[in-house]
Amino acid sequence: MTTPHPRTHLGCHGFTWIHQRWCVTLAQELIAADPAAAVLVPAAGIGNLRPLLPDPVRGGTSLVHVDTVYAMGRDLSVPLIVAPLEPLDGIDMGNLVIDGWHRVYKALAEGRTTLPAYFLTADTEREARFRVPYFPGEPR
Repeated sequence: MTTPHPRTHLGCHGFTWIHQRWCVTLAQELIAADPAAAVLVPAAGIGNLRPLLPDPVRGGTSLVHVDTVYAMGRDLSVPLIVAPLEPLDGIDMGNLVIDGWHRVYKALAEGRTTLPAYFLTADTEREARFRVPYFPGEPR
């Protein structure tokens, strides 16, 4: 078993989406320590993620920042990490890639529509969420 990441998540490789943040480092450690922490899907669909990324031809703004040059050097055999989002007012919000957007960009640029992905369980997702203030003075 790996040594758990500090509860403060200091030094964590993180991912932020709107108002939520995840410690990707901790998610990776949890997956390595417990096979039940996530389900590995060998060919998860990624085609619907294209609108969130920069257009490889036209460029422009996107919802997820991707360094397109860096992305083209990524290893597509490394699974993405996907977290379930908490329901909002009883509505299922689906899942979100919290690690692997550069790989998604490269795969789509190469015409691929699937990548391997770990889908975190709800418990693992909650465990990997940051528990420290995002901004100074923000409540914990």
